[in-house]
Amino acid sequence: MQKSNVTEKFRKWATGYSGCDGGDLGSSTSPSIWVCGIEWGGGGNKEWLEKQLEYEAKDPGSGYDTPKDNLAYIFNRQTVKLLCAIDGGKVEDYETFAMDKKPFVKLEHGYYKMNLYPLSFKNTNKDLWSDEFSDLTGFNSKGDYVEWCRLNRLPALSDMAKKYKPKLIICFGKTYKEDFKRAFVDDCNEEHAEDILDRHISWYHDKSTTIVVCPFPVNRYGLNSNELLQAFGEKIKTIINQ
Repeated sequence: MQKSNVTEKFRKWATGYSGCDGGDLGSSTSPSIWVCGIEWGGGGNKEWLEKQLEYEAKDPGSGYDTPKDNLAYIFNRQTVKLLCAIDGGKVEDYETFAMDKKPFVKLEHGYYKMNLYPLSFKNTNKDLWSDEFSDLTGFNSKGDYVEWCRLNRLPALSDMAKKYKPKLIICFGKTYKEDFKRAFVDDCNEEHAEDILDRHISWYHDKSTTIVVCPFPVNRYGLNSNELLQAFGEKIKTIINQ
């Protein structure tokens, strides 16, 4: 796929804040914790994408209206449990943590939520593509779309991280580790790794930012129990304090 085939509307949208639920990006003087998934779930259609492309994703996203709205999604509940453990609490108290710290909620501080890829699909299967998406993006397949994003969107995410300097980026999806590294890790940074309760964690220290790559929090091979989330949260807490 040649870059010239990409529609201009998609290029602007995909290299902006598309795929971001929002919250507080933070700054060098008040750094946030970022959480990065792979892509929005659920699956979008032509009408959804048309509206997204008109929006152009110039705004980083303000986040959820309330903590209750945030906790309505299982991915977010698991994420909040992990954040609670990183903060020094117990995952069983995640609802109290959510009401107190208000991660990813409008006008609150300290947390930001985003994705590697901007389009919404039911899952990460490479066969999930449609002619309607081709017309609006210029790509013939999801593979073409993913490769373009690797070359053009992930460097834009890297620029975002360099600008806002989060203290921690939690990346979910170990099979996408190379993509997370392209987005957030310089080639010169040393990789550290450890197995925790038969699950794998990798991490990198990049100047003022620590990047960790964890298993996805909602599948059978991921961080699918309170015990795992507690253990990973406690490990991440020690990592960022090193």
